[in-house]
This record gives sequence, structure tokens and C-alpha cells, in this order.
Amino acid sequence: MRHIVLLVSVFSLSTSLQAQVFMRPFENAAAMGMGGSTIAVPSLSSGLSNEAQLGLGERLGFWAGSALPYGVEGWQTAHFQAVAGMGKYSGVGLGIEHSGTDVYTEQRFRLAYGRRLTEAFYLGGSADVLRASAQEYGSTTMATFGLSLLAHALPDVWIGAKIQNPFQQKIGEDLVPSILRIGASWKPSDILLMTFETEKDLERSAMIKAGLEYRPASVLVIRAGMRSNKVARIGFGAGLRLKNNIAIDLASEWHPSLGLTPSAMISWRKK
Repeated sequence: MRHIVLLVSVFSLSTSLQAQVFMRPFENAAAMGMGGSTIAVPSLSSGLSNEAQLGLGERLGFWAGSALPYGVEGWQTAHFQAVAGMGKYSGVGLGIEHSGTDVYTEQRFRLAYGRRLTEAFYLGGSADVLRASAQEYGSTTMATFGLSLLAHALPDVWIGAKIQNPFQQKIGEDLVPSILRIGASWKPSDILLMTFETEKDLERSAMIKAGLEYRPASVLVIRAGMRSNKVARIGFGAGLRLKNNIAIDLASEWHPSLGLTPSAMISWRKK
């Protein structure tokens, strides 16, 4: 019974007001552990959250994982990302996201490109195809895009920004959220990273995020974070750096009404 109530609550929320399909996605475990505050992270340690990160010189990487939203059986989510460098100053990326139940699913396919313009300024963009499918109503598809930037403002400070679906395009008759993210990160050493971010959906109030990543040992990463607008959610997690450039990350996010969302991810990055 609890699972039915949760599903009704979440999907009723997603279709209220402006029929918000393609709600807030469930990030990978590394990003979830930091409260989703990753727009200004100056690396791909938490996956590709800002297309401008592709200009940082990453050679090759893969990320794959899944989350169990609020512990609801039958609600499946999965994500996959891949990046490849194109020379020293640019790269391309691929992203696939899936979230849904037996009666309703959402999918996103993304192609991304990022480039370093100067020693301190990086620019990126993405082309997205979104698909929503309801068992009794069929499916609909639309295309949109996003633009992002990353700047090395001070020796230990980075600033990041991204706008997604800037022209408020629709999928069928429903609005796809137009989202602006602006944030900053402070990385005084290889051991500590602190991030802060604000996210604004044009149809909703602004969300404030903050995250922390601490590396007490070369093989261990500890993360914590939070996000809040009308409801505060707390994230926490940890990661292990194994041999052969493989990493395993685990995280959970706690919602005061809906409960925990556990997440797991495995990744490989060529150094």
C-alpha cells in the first residue's frame, strides 16, 4: 500500500500545473551524494554534469548506474555516460537516461561537445532527444538543446553554469522544464572539494544545493550534500577507487516525506 501511495504522490506532482514531464532526474551516485551540486566540478569524477567539462582533456571514460526511487518496487531508473577526447582541448560525450514503471516511462538521449577556449574558460553544448511513453496513450518525442560554461576564476575556485531547454519547448502538449543552473566550487587541495549551486526551473521556485567531497585516502571518497527549496533533501555516499581505473560509488538521498533513494554506479576512466 505504501508503494502505491508513493507512486500516486510522485506522478500526481509531475503532472500538476504545467504538466511537468521529465521531472528532476535521479543523478548518478557520485552526484547524488553531493546533493546534485556538481555544475562547477572541475573534473569528471562525478560524471558529466556540465558539457564544458569535456574541454578539460579527459581521454576516455564510462559511467553506468541505477537508483531505486524512494524504495518503490517496479520503478526502474538507469543511466549511462561515455566521453572521449578529441585532441587536447575538446571532447564529445554520450548520455542515456531511463526512468519509469510498467505504465509510464521517460527516456533521454544526449550528444554533447565541449571545448577549452582559453586557459581559464570552457564552453559546451548538447543536443537532446526526449521520449515519454504512457501505456494507454502511446508515446511522444521531442528534441531540445543545452548550453554550458566552466571558468577557472581563481587558483582554487571554479564557476559553472548551464541552461537546458531555453525556449520552453514542449513534448506533446506538456512543457519540458527549462532549467538554469549556476554554481561554484572550491578545491584547495586534492583531498577536499566544496561546491555550491542554485537551480531555477522557470515554473518552480529556486533550489539551493551544496556538496562536499573528502578523500581521506587515495582509494576512498566520502561525500555529503543537501538541496532545498520547499523541501530539504540530504544526500550522502562513498566511493572506492580500485585497480585498473575502476571506481564504485554508492549513495542515498533522504526525502522527509518519501524516504530514501539508494543509488549505485560503476565507472572507468583512462588516465
